Amino acid sequence: MVTHSLRARDIATNAVLALIGEFGNFVLRTDGTVTTPGAAVATLRFGKEAFGPSSGGSALANQMEFDFNAAGHAMPVATATIEAFDGTIVIHCSVAKKRGDINTNNDTLVIEPGDTVTCDKFTYTALKS
Repeated sequence: MVTHSLRARDIATNAVLALIGEFGNFVLRTDGTVTTPGAAVATLRFGKEAFGPSSGGSALANQMEFDFNAAGHAMPVATATIEAFDGTIVIHCSVAKKRGDINTNNDTLVIEPGDTVTCDKFTYTALKS
C-alpha cells in the first residue's frame, strides 16, 4: 500500500487546484467521462480563488456563485467536473448518494430547467493518506 506524507498530500492538492486558476466552474453533469463529459445540468462559478490552501491533505472550496437558472435535464446528475475558466476539465468525478466521489442526500439528483442550484460545502483531496 502506498502512503503519502502530509506534505506530499498538501503539495499534490495545491498543484491540482492551481490548474483551475481564477473564476473556474463546478459543473454538475449527466453520466460521462473526463474526455467525453455528460451534458451540463448546472454550473456554479468559483470566485477569484476557487479553493483555500490545502491543510491536512485537503482543501475547502471558497463560496461559489449559485446557478439561478440551471439548464436542467431529464437524466439524473451522475458526474461533476471542476474546470478552468476556459472550460478545460481539471477534475472529473462521480456523484451518488453513497460511494460517489461527491455524495448527495438524495437517491437520485434530478435538476429541472430553471432550478436554483447551490453547493454548501465542497472539499477536495488529491491523494489518500
